[in-house]
Amino acid sequence: MGKYWAIFRLALIQSLKNYKGLIGLSIFLVTCLLVFAHLWKVAAVRMGADPIDPDALLWYIALNEWVLIVIPEIQLDIERDCRSGRLAYMLPRPVSYLTSTLFEGLGALCANFLFLGAVTFLFTWWRVNTFPFDAASFTLLILLSAGSAIVSLLFRIAVGLSAFWIQEVGPFDWLWEKMLFALGGLILPLAAYPIWIQKIAAYTPFPAILGERSALALDFSHAAVLHVAGSILLWGCIGLIFVTLLYRRGLKILNVEGG
Repeated sequence: MGKYWAIFRLALIQSLKNYKGLIGLSIFLVTCLLVFAHLWKVAAVRMGADPIDPDALLWYIALNEWVLIVIPEIQLDIERDCRSGRLAYMLPRPVSYLTSTLFEGLGALCANFLFLGAVTFLFTWWRVNTFPFDAASFTLLILLSAGSAIVSLLFRIAVGLSAFWIQEVGPFDWLWEKMLFALGGLILPLAAYPIWIQKIAAYTPFPAILGERSALALDFSHAAVLHVAGSILLWGCIGLIFVTLLYRRGLKILNVEGG
């Protein structure tokens, strides 16, 4: 594991040194918060979500945007490795390509998570002048957010591994993002959606990544925390198994086609 932790540390340091990228993501994050906060005022009236406190809803949107933006575009790196042939040179190395890619993504994710997390909480706190969490609930929220981000990273890797078959991951990447927006409850809590959408979303990882966790800003309870933690753990295991099987199947295709 020492090799993979070295990869993790290197990716973390490189991401922190790329301060221009972090500042750019921060500006994008703040812009999204301002835009979505105003959009909700119109959407909430039409969807009957008026009872939700506007300040609490801004926290909800902020927590969603935070985890959404911190995920590195690792699927594009995997696509480039497959299309350029770099993957064939990396496979003989004494480290697993999949595991090293995962730890590299975790390093970049950690840097984004910490920096953008500070921006998210400070900006939202300044904007609404309220903080809906005490020390214990805030710690739980951070842990759950980290788990959600890791789940999202695993499925982003799965999208990248589709390059074994289709060479270009753009279609699956687009589909993943749109499904995440629609079934994750990006702008409005899933409770404001039609019942049939809520039922579909319950069988997907999207609420665990976004809506269920962020809804703790609206109604924090230990039962809700346990439910969110269970969902994250479940989909994390499913994502890890799915990525592993997908990678092994992809390697077989490479071997059959001559690498």
